Amino acid sequence: MQSHLPRAARNYLEQLRRELSFLSDAERTEILAHTREQISRLPGKGRRKSELLRRLGEPAAVAAGFTPTEPTVLKVSSGRQFLTRILAWPIFALSVLTAALLVLGSQFVALAEPLSFGYVDGTIFGTLAELELSLGSAVMIFAFIPVLFSLLPLVVHGIPGLILQVIGALATTAACVLGLASLGAFLLPLAVLLWAQVFTPLLMMRGSMASPGPAWLICASAALLAAIGYTTYRGLQGFTGNAWLILVPAAALAALALLLPLRRRWSHIGLIATGLLVMVAGFIAALPTTYEAPLLWPWLAGAMSFAGGHLALAAGMWHERARNLLALL
Repeated sequence: MQSHLPRAARNYLEQLRRELSFLSDAERTEILAHTREQISRLPGKGRRKSELLRRLGEPAAVAAGFTPTEPTVLKVSSGRQFLTRILAWPIFALSVLTAALLVLGSQFVALAEPLSFGYVDGTIFGTLAELELSLGSAVMIFAFIPVLFSLLPLVVHGIPGLILQVIGALATTAACVLGLASLGAFLLPLAVLLWAQVFTPLLMMRGSMASPGPAWLICASAALLAAIGYTTYRGLQGFTGNAWLILVPAAALAALALLLPLRRRWSHIGLIATGLLVMVAGFIAALPTTYEAPLLWPWLAGAMSFAGGHLALAAGMWHERARNLLALL
């Protein structure tokens, strides 16, 4: 019993108990019992503190040699819920921002050029453009589809939640195709994000340490570079300001897109932040008091960069969570 130990030994055990506070009660009790047994084998039961320190070591040094072996209680009940939550809220925020822009912004900024993608009458795209024009202001209703479906997976789980996610992604894609001649193009980044909200948990849940492989990241980087290049080219056409106002932000987005395969969190956050800044700058350039430039092109460049950075950041957060969880086992 500890009461039969010399005072120096009891003080040593008490100090060791405090140093082991990061362990569970069962682990701490087992270590202290083993230490008491070691002390009982010492000549004179370790009556002098110097003898204890020489034989056993400083309590802090002894405690540093142990790590928790019992898993702690996780705040996130499942990996799928974790992924759904970190994906859903930014998608919802971008959805609300896009819907507000399409409903309110059209009153005082130039959103898009007429038939901005160059569709020709008599083709399927020309027919869709005519259908969009016939709907008139009712096409704005489609802007609220991503707002509605982005957060539903947080409250509806399992197969019903997955079905709703697919419906939301399909509806947003249909709205993009229907209005691709102008306003529907603003929903393209949201369609990408909603489809990613469907497939990312399925891909990431394949294994406890699953993370996007090099092929996925290289393809994402290439696709994002293509989007930035095309929107930059279209944005420069007819722009009345200095070309560097478009080329410098485009170069920054391209540089960050190239870093996607390196899996650096700071580059993902930088891509998200720069994408948002490009969207804001595009809005300013679309004002009548500046250049009246079509907002569609900087918006697509910024929103697609936001989407790419957000998905890369979410995948990195999942990988880090899985690694920390395994470290507890």
